[in-house]
Amino acid sequence: MPIAIDPEEIRRLYDSAEGVINPAIFADEAIYQAELERIFGRAWVLLCPEQQIPRPGDFFNTYVGADRVMVVRQKDGSVKGLLNQCRHRGNELERADFGHRKMFACTYHGWAYDLEGKLRSVPREELVFPDGFDKSAWGCVSMAQVDTYKGLVFGTWDPTAPPLRDYLGDAAWYADIFLDRWDGGLQLMGGVSKWIIKANWKLIVEQFTYDLAHAESAHPSALIASLPDDANMAEMRLPTQGAQFSSPSGHGAGMWTEGGPVLDLIGGPEGRDYWRESLPEVERRLGKARADVAVLTVNIFPTCAMFDPTRQLRTVHPVGPDESEIWAWNFVPAAAPEEVKRSWSVSTMRAFGAGGLFEADDSTMWRGIQRTLRGAVGRRSPLAVAMGRRESEGPNPDYPGRVAGACSEMAARGMYERWLDLLTCDTWTEIDQAAKARFAEGARR
Repeated sequence: MPIAIDPEEIRRLYDSAEGVINPAIFADEAIYQAELERIFGRAWVLLCPEQQIPRPGDFFNTYVGADRVMVVRQKDGSVKGLLNQCRHRGNELERADFGHRKMFACTYHGWAYDLEGKLRSVPREELVFPDGFDKSAWGCVSMAQVDTYKGLVFGTWDPTAPPLRDYLGDAAWYADIFLDRWDGGLQLMGGVSKWIIKANWKLIVEQFTYDLAHAESAHPSALIASLPDDANMAEMRLPTQGAQFSSPSGHGAGMWTEGGPVLDLIGGPEGRDYWRESLPEVERRLGKARADVAVLTVNIFPTCAMFDPTRQLRTVHPVGPDESEIWAWNFVPAAAPEEVKRSWSVSTMRAFGAGGLFEADDSTMWRGIQRTLRGAVGRRSPLAVAMGRRESEGPNPDYPGRVAGACSEMAARGMYERWLDLLTCDTWTEIDQAAKARFAEGARR
């Protein structure tokens, strides 16, 4: 049965005009269940990088919301997303995180499925179904749409969702700074890293949607500890120049256009030098405006996060209203020398791995927010996402979409507006109409 929600009650949880959030959205079980159905059941969600499934028969196990999904490379090279559930008694079909298969066989009663999810074999079929059995009606549940964008696989359960490229919209321009930077493309270093954090998924992806300003307060110790030996401490300062993008679809990006000490964190001296020396190549591929971006965070709503210059891709899986699982992949320039790749990858893990210096800072903040929501007073005390609400927001000659200053919270407001649209609108037509009306009216973000 669909989750029953009162749209008017949900709308009262977020005042977009004033930028005020009811913190119940981070702690309420009913809201979490509604999100699983109306957000993760309809939006395009990152499944995995294509490099995880290079050959036909390769699979990668992931989640969409709380649903277990197998991402499977087909014989013709296409990709399918299959619910990891046997149609007999509901057991997991495949427990391995990734691998290669010709068939998927349930270990409970032996029902077997091909790479497309079609049911091919039922043990003792003639005995247990003497009158015949229509196996074609009992294949794996498949995602309605699966598509790729520049090496990333996305999927949605909703056949009426807009095509992936339409869903990305202007956010693709910003994502390409991460995905399409070099002629040789990107190389995945190792596999996926996973860790659990006691925090609501929205708190985590909100930071990647826009928040570059937190570094000044949250990361000074980690920054100092991570600087290479040849760094000039007298010149150390955090960036101040940048911009922020917000999409009607809830995507967002934050950009610093000066590196400051952050560039000294790129893979040690080797990575830092490679980054700087490759800037003419980047400008030729992407143009000067994107080549000038020194630090970038992007979130494709709901949970696909990218971070430069560390070259880390993430997805955030909601486990409950107060718990999430972070999955991270590290990339390096495929054409870079091996010593650059190694140094870059190690540097990223030290900074943003499960036990990384910077990751520990961020995790402390997210857990701290969640702890304040355990109490009755904490759950009803409004929170503000109003910074930059009086700034000029609109077209920019260098960047597509709605743009504001780097320290605004415009993109966070846009993210929560999209969250509200998906929870309260029944169709994609209604969702898009709500977003267009909001942007046409010039509503403050």
